[in-house]
Amino acid sequence: MPLAPTGPGTPSAYHGSPYDQTLYGPPGRPSAAPGPPLYGMQAPPYGQSPYGPGAYQPGSYGYPAAPFYVPPVPSNGMGLAALVLGIVGTVLAPTVVLGVVLGVLAIVFGAVGRVKARKGEATNPGQALAGLILGGVGLVATALMVIVYINIDVDDSDGPAPDDDPGATYGAYLSAPVLIVDRPASR
Repeated sequence: MPLAPTGPGTPSAYHGSPYDQTLYGPPGRPSAAPGPPLYGMQAPPYGQSPYGPGAYQPGSYGYPAAPFYVPPVPSNGMGLAALVLGIVGTVLAPTVVLGVVLGVLAIVFGAVGRVKARKGEATNPGQALAGLILGGVGLVATALMVIVYINIDVDDSDGPAPDDDPGATYGAYLSAPVLIVDRPASR
């Protein structure tokens, strides 16, 4: 069947769509897409398919590209926090309160960090273990400091200090009067 003549009012005179017969041509003839554009048609912009936007590119075989696999980022925060709290808790053991609080927190964070490392969510089991151990050392050092504070012997044999005697004046430190009682000597 021959092609329709082109002229005003004929369907082939209007190039409204890239999908009309002029782009593909009649069956059995080569397509006009790979070659230069036909007379009166504009070439598609660089990087776009002549078949319109969203068409599959050559070699895609109809499936979109798979997204790249991004491995999960390890969460090493618990092990690191346990290590830092264990070190600070051990150093501040003489302050008793901070030694206890930081030691307990180091033990808790160290245990949670070890569990995360065992599950594969973290990559620092050594830091978590070190924090757990240092938290225990901080608690033991705090307990020893409490024992030391309780057993400190305050030597009061020198007499009252000037601040303890309300009747004392500047530089005049007199002892309290002593009552001397004469007793007969025992034989």
